[in-house]
Amino acid sequence: MRKIKTNIKNPELVEKRRNQISEAAAELFRTTGYHATTMRTICKKAKVNQGSFYDYFGSKEDILVYIYKQIMSRELDWASPDGKITDLNDMERFLRALMLSAWNEDKNYIQLLYRETTSLDSKTRKEVLQLESDFVKWVAEKLREGLGWASTSLELEMIANLTVYINSFIPLRGWNLHHVDQEKILNLVIRMLMTQLKELSPQEDC
Repeated sequence: MRKIKTNIKNPELVEKRRNQISEAAAELFRTTGYHATTMRTICKKAKVNQGSFYDYFGSKEDILVYIYKQIMSRELDWASPDGKITDLNDMERFLRALMLSAWNEDKNYIQLLYRETTSLDSKTRKEVLQLESDFVKWVAEKLREGLGWASTSLELEMIANLTVYINSFIPLRGWNLHHVDQEKILNLVIRMLMTQLKELSPQEDC
């Protein structure tokens, strides 16, 4: 996995500047397009000197990977702040929080990533897809905890993949559901996922 190097010794400053640059870049990527956005326009938007840009990122590809990592980190913190899922009630709260984070806070970023990932160079695309795969595994692990299983299963992996796919549902398909209250959509989605999980819950192991 790509490690973004820096010679800056202050980690708080590095995080602050990277967030500043990535937020500006994300807005430009959405409005102008990833390939049409230049380093010069990113620096101007972020209000950083172009020479110092390379203290924080090596390329536009670095920024896109960083944005994806930030999305995953936020969703992990939002959905499971204490890291514990012990039963089906916890699981439902976890899924609800996960969806709300993706459908609201990270909606624009998800639209950006789905639109631009296919046009990335093969190395960067592979990294982004690996991050998504890791996210699916994390969701599957949380669901496994909630069911109290010792290990995961094909069924659980399928539900985890479906959960992550639905995570992008409103960002990508919300335009066709603008007439439906988001809470109603959320309740329907959660009910569907929980129905599948409850069918698995009587099993003691897998």
